[in-house]
Amino acid sequence: MILSLTLLVFGFLLTGLAVRQFVFKRKLIAASLNGLLGLIVLLVATFISMLLFNVQSYIQLTKERVLAEVEIVTVDAGTASLRLTVNGKRRNYALSAREWRLDARFIKWKPWVALLGKDPVVRLDALSGRYVVPGNRVIKVYNLHEDYEIIDSIIANLTDHFGMVDTMYGSSVYMPIEAGAHYQVSANHAGLIARPVNQKGEQAVMQWDR
Repeated sequence: MILSLTLLVFGFLLTGLAVRQFVFKRKLIAASLNGLLGLIVLLVATFISMLLFNVQSYIQLTKERVLAEVEIVTVDAGTASLRLTVNGKRRNYALSAREWRLDARFIKWKPWVALLGKDPVVRLDALSGRYVVPGNRVIKVYNLHEDYEIIDSIIANLTDHFGMVDTMYGSSVYMPIEAGAHYQVSANHAGLIARPVNQKGEQAVMQWDR
């Protein structure tokens, strides 16, 4: 960024010098050379600026924020003890299912707002078990939020007047339950992302429903 700004300033100086030489001193050759050099410098500065902007845009729109960690502590007789860590706070849950599922609610900003560095508003909503074919099985659902709905509505209403909000929506991720597996849940501008972060988790994903 400093390089592109320096080139822009240098290009404008050369262009200004060319105009001065042409208008006040009638030095056509020197004015032409300085003007051509100034134009080339400005074009190079513009190219570098656009390249840096595109790189920054890509980084900003693909940036991820870690929301939670999920650890499968034990699995005994079909019931799993699952440890959920959010903001450094740990809590254990019991799930009788083959997979765990984490739901969250998003307020997604317009792309121009995201490029300014505004992260989406994300609220973890619920933790539950999941079956490939639920059937008549009872699935336990744990609510993870408190009274955040009012806060979400206020944020959406205030910012939507300025055309900043793209949409409000829900996003979910789910992974297999396997004793010892450790997963990380992140959020970007597209939604939730879950990844295994240890060997047990990677093995569970590789053997998923085989």
